[in-house]
Amino acid sequence: MENIIRVLPDSVANQIAAGEVIQRPASVVKELVENAIDAGATQIDVILKEAGRNMIRVIDNGKGMSPEDAKLAFERHATSKIRQATDLFHLQTMGFRGEALASIASVAQVELVTRRSDDELAWKVEIEGSVISNEEPTLAAQGSRFTVRNLFFNIPARRKFLGDNTKELKAIREEFIQIALVNPKLQFSLTHNDEALYTLPPSNLKQRVLQIFGKRNSGQLQKQLYPVDVNTQLIRITGFVGDPSAACQRDQMQYFFVNDRFIKHKGFRSAVMKAYELLIPSGQQPTYFLYLEVDPETLDVNIHPTKTEVKFEHEQAIWPILHATVREALGKSNAIPSIDFDRDDAPDIRVFTGDREVSSPSIRFDPSYNPFKGQSTTSSKPAQNWDLLFQGFEKQKDGMNSQEKPWETPGESVSSVDESKFSSETLPGNRLFSLAEPTGEAFRFQLFSSYIVLQNPHSLLFIDQHRAHIRVLFDRYLTMIETGKSSSQVLLFPETLDLDAVQRLALLEVMDDLNGFGFNVQCSGNDFTIVAVPSDMKGSHPGLLLEDLLQSLTELGDNQLQDRRRKLALRLAKVAAIPYGQKMSDVEMNDLVDRLLVLPENKYTPDGKPILIPFTEEELAKRF
Repeated sequence: MENIIRVLPDSVANQIAAGEVIQRPASVVKELVENAIDAGATQIDVILKEAGRNMIRVIDNGKGMSPEDAKLAFERHATSKIRQATDLFHLQTMGFRGEALASIASVAQVELVTRRSDDELAWKVEIEGSVISNEEPTLAAQGSRFTVRNLFFNIPARRKFLGDNTKELKAIREEFIQIALVNPKLQFSLTHNDEALYTLPPSNLKQRVLQIFGKRNSGQLQKQLYPVDVNTQLIRITGFVGDPSAACQRDQMQYFFVNDRFIKHKGFRSAVMKAYELLIPSGQQPTYFLYLEVDPETLDVNIHPTKTEVKFEHEQAIWPILHATVREALGKSNAIPSIDFDRDDAPDIRVFTGDREVSSPSIRFDPSYNPFKGQSTTSSKPAQNWDLLFQGFEKQKDGMNSQEKPWETPGESVSSVDESKFSSETLPGNRLFSLAEPTGEAFRFQLFSSYIVLQNPHSLLFIDQHRAHIRVLFDRYLTMIETGKSSSQVLLFPETLDLDAVQRLALLEVMDDLNGFGFNVQCSGNDFTIVAVPSDMKGSHPGLLLEDLLQSLTELGDNQLQDRRRKLALRLAKVAAIPYGQKMSDVEMNDLVDRLLVLPENKYTPDGKPILIPFTEEELAKRF
């Protein structure tokens, strides 16, 4: 019989490896930039065309390679980082498995031009689909220049499932930022379609953070970063944590690094979140840039192809250290409320040392003192004319409408809600709640400044005010953009936006959608001005609101227009909705409940969270 086990060709094996290592253009940028850092480069330039689909070029001034090394670098498991298995536990560099260049060359058209400082000529190697198509000497500066064109040209299915340019550019930007934050002394630049997105000169860590994120939080980030520097036997922790006022609704400024490598770690993130407990509102995300240094032998970085997930030997011991470190940094910066023990104005109380005799205090009083002596027993207050208080009362009582209740304002009733809106048709499956039986008691009130309670003789209905408003605004925004009839309020003072290049690109791409929601943003070159906002944006800061929206836009990346609009509407509704803890007037409660209960879908938010919870008399009896 014929044998069925076969050894795969190198080209096929490389494509399989590429499926793990090279998932998208951002993976190519990460591998090439890390290789440049390992080569000793001090200046690295990344140039993109169409978010890396058409071209990715990485230029560095590192030590370069010889012609033989230039060819050998594209072989599988060819690396200069390790020689034996034990070297895996002493890694101080980025890439080390030798699969990146081989994987890239198997799914793209690659050109490498490299020269060492001692060589007179550079060497150029051209590879297509793992096959060297050309190699020749050429002229070039010291260092290496990788050019990757037409990624996944030979795997159409992989290329088809790439996200749109906004989504892919966002992923590249994240990889670029992660590397730039851990190498502040190096010079970086990122250019997309001939537009410079980032130009980062060498600096210290705080300056590098501000170079990248300085325009966030209306330029206040510089004052909101608190330094961290703790050294123990297990770990050293440095970096910065943000003031609670710098928290936002997205985890856009949360970075962990271990031994100069970006990582994701749920356990350590929970330690930081615990430190901010009760300091930031629910749903807000703190800001932190934390750098961990541990013994490489206690760290396993080879458990994930992208090396963002690592395993710590002393993870349980590091958790309380990290938590205490963040709390200490916040406490030193007065971010945590504390008792003031200032003794400047404190009384000077002598300490009893036992070297003197202490006598008991004596009481002195005048036995002849009478506080009532000389006062008349008759009150000196002037007589009150009580008849004046009741003058005209009988006439007002006779003229009162017999249909009005004395405790109500004329023209108002206990509730302005149409009771038919609470029928079983409006609340499917909720037959136990009805307002058909009016009572003399108030049946609507706000609980804990976060929930609205509707009451009738036999049941209660609890409404989450924040989620209810999200549902109402979401449906309203979708209707506005579908009908083209938006409601806006013009700002008395138009607000100019200070956006970076990435945010400008995102704003231009969805300008029509934002205008459909009620925004009016005018563009003049690279300057954007908010002229009007949706009418529901009362009390919101337009600049911060739009900045948060733009951050979420870069994460949507959907080609389906309707799906993108739904996500935009949901995001805008969450930002604009009434927050938890806000006291509502009776008019506001009535309006919100009325608008909610007439919606066909009013039990759940668009992302599936419950809005209404009924509580019946029978359920209450069971609790007792």
